[in-house]
Amino acid sequence: MALFTGFSEGWEVLKDAFKLFFKKPVFLVPLFLCWILVAGTVLYLRYYWVGPDDLTLFLLSVFLFIFFLSYIICFSNVVMLELMQQVEKGEQTSLMRALKETLAKDMVKIVPIAAAWAIVWFIIVLIRALTSKKKGRSEKRPEPSLEDAAMTLGGANSGPFSWLKLGLRMIEKLVRMTIFLTLPAIAWEGKDPFESFGTAASVIKRHPAQFLTTYTITGIIGAIMALPLVPLAFLPDEVDLPSVFWLAVIIYEGIIWTFGIYMEQMSVGLLYLWHLKWVKAKMADETLGDDLSFVAQPQLLDEVHELGDNTNQ
Repeated sequence: MALFTGFSEGWEVLKDAFKLFFKKPVFLVPLFLCWILVAGTVLYLRYYWVGPDDLTLFLLSVFLFIFFLSYIICFSNVVMLELMQQVEKGEQTSLMRALKETLAKDMVKIVPIAAAWAIVWFIIVLIRALTSKKKGRSEKRPEPSLEDAAMTLGGANSGPFSWLKLGLRMIEKLVRMTIFLTLPAIAWEGKDPFESFGTAASVIKRHPAQFLTTYTITGIIGAIMALPLVPLAFLPDEVDLPSVFWLAVIIYEGIIWTFGIYMEQMSVGLLYLWHLKWVKAKMADETLGDDLSFVAQPQLLDEVHELGDNTNQ
């Protein structure tokens, strides 16, 4: 029964995040701008980057690229969490104010978080490279084109399906959502990065059902959104589609990526907010159980401002 309850609660969390997207689409702006940087970096690496011949320097360069990507994603997510804090404080939503808050308070604190994520991401990239049948650097560099860019950003150029790749993607997502769970502690409570890791671990330990259900449901939503792209992986080479089609595919891939990261960050952000509400209730009543169901689930679009008294801002 606990599993079904957790699934239901996780679904309610995601529905709240989905409603907020339609009410305040400004929440997606930081992430969409982030996707432009991510996509640009990926395509630069594919078409133009020439790494150093020394293996150590080459691996260090790859790690630095990965760290850059992890940092800008974390930064964009914190801007979004600052927007979320404005909503839960009853303030007027301002993207510029959220950006200023992130630059002033959080940009340095994000560095260790992004570095930890980058290390795991780098290890996964190495495993993929070592288990790939492609020759890597010895392959002829592809020519830039909208078709190849679309296939690259959609993951179609990463080779055929394998259970190892699926497992690595699941681990990657689990690590990513855990990292995302550390960010509200920084944005909302002003904690240092190392405290935020401990807080995220505590939330997962105390409320595993809600965390795992948000992990599962966001994965299902992402898979459903990616279904229209599946036929492209089996497209015969002789089929020549117009450039405007591939441009539309790239834009759709950007939407999928942006909305996927949004749902992951918002779902764990709402879980964290729920945890804060539970902690406050626990302090008032020590007999309260560990299940989040003992307190009402926060709603972003109601008139209750959950973060009014819960931050150190």
